[in-house]
Amino acid sequence: MSTLGVALIFSGMTAVAQADMDPKALVTESLGKLAAASAMSVDIAIAEEAVLSQGLKIRTLREGSVLLNRAGGFRFERKGALLDQVVAYDGSTVYGVGHNAKVFVSAPISGSNDEVMDVLTEEAGAYLPGRDLFYADAAEALLDEVSEQHYLGAAPVNGASCHYVVMRGPDVDWHLWVNVADMLPCKYLITSKWMA
Repeated sequence: MSTLGVALIFSGMTAVAQADMDPKALVTESLGKLAAASAMSVDIAIAEEAVLSQGLKIRTLREGSVLLNRAGGFRFERKGALLDQVVAYDGSTVYGVGHNAKVFVSAPISGSNDEVMDVLTEEAGAYLPGRDLFYADAAEALLDEVSEQHYLGAAPVNGASCHYVVMRGPDVDWHLWVNVADMLPCKYLITSKWMA
C-alpha cells in the first residue's frame, strides 16, 4: 500500500516537473521584485542542522526579522534558545546587540547595504540570516555558479501555492519557493555540501 502511494506521488511530480517553466527565469523575476522594493520587512524562521563529532544530529530553531531600506540601512534580528541578537546599520554606523550576553557594540562604517553586509559577514564573522536574498542584484549572485536547475511544480507553503525550484552549485544546493500569486519568495533553503 505504501509503495503505491509513493508511486502516485512521483508520478504526479514528474508530470508537473515537465511543465514548461524556466527555473532561472522564476528566480530572476522573484528576486527582481525584492530588488525593486525601496523598503521591506520580512519575518524569518531559521532551522540549522549539524552533526556532532559523536554522530548526533541536532537542529536548532530560531525566529527573527529583517528590515531593509534600499537607501541605506538594515536590521537583522534572530532569537532562539541560546541567543537573542540584533545587527543593524543606519547608513553610517553598524550596531550589534547580544541581549543574552548583555553586549552592545557599534562602529562607524560607510557604504551601500551590500558592501556593509559583505564586511560584516566576511571580515567580522556576523551571521545575517537570508542575506543572499537582500542584495541589490541577488539573482545574478545566486545564479552565477548554478550548474543544474530544476522546476519541481507547485507546492504549498504556509497556505500559499508556490513554484518550487532547486538549484545546484559547487558548494551549496539551494531551493526557492516563489508565491504563484505575487511572485515573491515564500521560502529559501540552503543545503551545504561542506562536511566538517
